[in-house]
Amino acid sequence: MNIFDLDIIELPDDALPAIEELDGDMRLVAETIGVRLALRLAQVFHGTSINLYKWKKWTRRHRDKCIRRDYDTGRYTGVELARKYFIGQRQVWNILGRAEAPVKEDRQLRMF
Repeated sequence: MNIFDLDIIELPDDALPAIEELDGDMRLVAETIGVRLALRLAQVFHGTSINLYKWKKWTRRHRDKCIRRDYDTGRYTGVELARKYFIGQRQVWNILGRAEAPVKEDRQLRMF
């Protein structure tokens, strides 16, 4: 089943509850992404527990690319990058010392 198979009810603005009317995790989600999207998410998952993990992988990948880009411009030192990205100077040098991850297409060998 995909999201397009579901009957998502879109409430008009005047029917949306105020954040103060929501409880628990629903309130936290609504404070983060807004009431309308929180209600849509709730309809898709129907109260099922969901685990949202591995998000750090994607944010770190982006941060590391930004660090490399900033360093390559020659305008930042390792100390300045550490301060800018709220990480230790050693971590900056670890990031800069790693080879960039290859593009996904490059990692798979072609058969023909």
